[in-house]
Amino acid sequence: MVALLADFPPPGPVLDLGCGSGDLAIYLARSGLDVLGVDFVDAAIEHARQKAASLPVEVTRSVEFQVADALRPSLLRREFAAVVDSGFFHLFTPEQCDVLVGEIAATLVPGGRLYLHEFATEFPIPNTPRQVTEDELRARFTPENGWKLLEVRSAQFLSSIAPVPAVLACVERVSTTPMRERDGG
Repeated sequence: MVALLADFPPPGPVLDLGCGSGDLAIYLARSGLDVLGVDFVDAAIEHARQKAASLPVEVTRSVEFQVADALRPSLLRREFAAVVDSGFFHLFTPEQCDVLVGEIAATLVPGGRLYLHEFATEFPIPNTPRQVTEDELRARFTPENGWKLLEVRSAQFLSSIAPVPAVLACVERVSTTPMRERDGG
């Protein structure tokens, strides 16, 4: 994800969906961006806040953590220039992801960017993250739906057990209305 962010620098403010213990949000705040990290797990947000409290004051001022439903970022009633997702999207069914993509679109300003880092492998174990493929991302983030896919690449997701094949993507929001609606179709 760090390489993708370096190649396609995010504008601020940034929303970190499913931020967990806050490492990515803190990294972005250290880069000078204003960041809001959200997660529905109280303990994760508390851990992230504790980490942030030990940082230099200029970083602490740039990062905020909030318990919230990351599947419904529109409920935050804020707009963001970038949304980062490292290991959140792959936790949900394709149908749930359809709703999530609509929610993200509603929070991104035109020209805003979405950064994804998701598992690209299927596990033969119930209740594990699902495989997200390049084909799925190309089908989901189309110009007809108001998106421009800037980059899709293979990567690894570094887990505590072993590296897992992953997919990285940077997608730009080019419209707030799908083209079919704008064109009267």
